Amino acid sequence: NCAALSENILESELFGHKKGAYTGAESDRIGRFEAAHKGTLFLDEIGDMPLTMQAKLLRVLESGEFVRVGSNEPKHADVRLVSATNHDIPRLVKDGRFREDLYFRIRGAQIHLPPLRERREDIPILIRYYVDFYSRQLHKENMVVDEDVMTALMMYDWPGNVRELMNIVQNMVLICDGSRLEMMQLPAELRQN
Repeated sequence: NCAALSENILESELFGHKKGAYTGAESDRIGRFEAAHKGTLFLDEIGDMPLTMQAKLLRVLESGEFVRVGSNEPKHADVRLVSATNHDIPRLVKDGRFREDLYFRIRGAQIHLPPLRERREDIPILIRYYVDFYSRQLHKENMVVDEDVMTALMMYDWPGNVRELMNIVQNMVLICDGSRLEMMQLPAELRQN
């Protein structure tokens, strides 16, 4: 997740580091590129990557070469890159916040996933999946979603998309005492609507 890590930590995470490269680097560590050699690496929220890291990423994508933090020895990795973002990358390029050359390098096959409010038919499938997932994770019996709850969830616009849906379903499963998710488990704002 490129948005969740500081620039220094992201560089170490992607390219690895040598022992002593920075405070806390107590041993050599391979990075994600080296670990993914001959495989696929997924970079989430690539639109939040700092510009200096974008230059380093472009280098490894074009040449396959990178250097661990604290080292001068080049390493090589053959990696297929998959990336995701919720940003409008062409707009970031225009604003000078994303490198144009990197954009053209990563802009292969694109998949645009519309927000949940534009694909309501997916909502019941996702709800059933996450009810089952969180029921197992929280060691609760298999739960059933009441029809009125499903209707309320279908009518909601989901401004936070799937992450919001996951959070709401997880909380509903967590607070449910029985095996049925009912209106009283819905967050107040969804019940009011």
